[in-house]
Amino acid sequence: MRQHVDNLGMLGGEIIRDLNYTPALRKVAAQRLLRDALHADGGPLIHNGAEEEQRSLDSTCRKLHRFLSQPQR
Repeated sequence: MRQHVDNLGMLGGEIIRDLNYTPALRKVAAQRLLRDALHADGGPLIHNGAEEEQRSLDSTCRKLHRFLSQPQR
């Protein structure tokens, strides 16, 4: 569970990095930014990250993608 929390923090950091490099994204809804960052095969590439960290982030992103893709109850 702790690893997933750390990975979500890393995912947020990558989204914030994109916002800083592309100011036009600041007008995009947070939900859309999150969905655009998540894919069935993983998440965004980590800047200056190790391969093991990338695999861990991808695992968390795949799980979050599956969760967000479930129909609303």
